Amino acid sequence: AFRRSRGKTKLMYFEGDTAREVRDGGLVRLTDSGTVVPCRNDSTDRPIGVARRNDTTTDSSLVPVEVPVERFVEWEIDLDSDGGAVTGDIGSYCAVDTLGGTSVNAGDSAGMRIDRDDTAVRTVFITGVISATRVTGVIARLADAIIPDTGTV
Repeated sequence: AFRRSRGKTKLMYFEGDTAREVRDGGLVRLTDSGTVVPCRNDSTDRPIGVARRNDTTTDSSLVPVEVPVERFVEWEIDLDSDGGAVTGDIGSYCAVDTLGGTSVNAGDSAGMRIDRDDTAVRTVFITGVISATRVTGVIARLADAIIPDTGTV
């Protein structure tokens, strides 16, 4: 999961999606119709923040999303089941993990973890290593801007 470590954030509320579930602590983005869905390691992903409750496809209430209000907010982030974070990962980019299903109860999916070995869609910039399975990082592909070297705006 993503947990804020340092920096300023605020809660904003968005409509849940009727086809995709989100998990508390998962990195999320908005669809073209303005609903919240998990980031899925896709080149069109532009995260807005981190969901702060589970939301199923049948929920009708708004989903609270923790949104950064300043640049370079640091998050503690879990790695995929391969883990293996080392200090050499600091300063590198990686993608959201894609393993698992699409349900709220899925293992590695729903934007809950990152894959340090996947750099195809550079979503997270690693700033520190806490353990082999947890790092600190900055969301590099925000909806309102992209940190240089992560892709096009």
